[in-house]
Amino acid sequence: MKKTGMLFLAFVAGMLVGFILFEFIVRIVLRQMNTLPVTFIGALSMILPLAGGIAAVMLTRRFTKKAGQD
Repeated sequence: MKKTGMLFLAFVAGMLVGFILFEFIVRIVLRQMNTLPVTFIGALSMILPLAGGIAAVMLTRRFTKKAGQD
């Protein structure tokens, strides 16, 4: 259960980081251009938080396995 909780927290934190990255990208692009396609915003808003969560879980699993080998 301890490992499951750790992976869940890593997933939530990764989703938060992905959402923050999405916000930065949208703000930078909106400063450069006056308009931004709605499909681009929609795709990024779904993909980046999910990708951030998955990447965080993968990194957590990788580093916990390495720590267990030492």
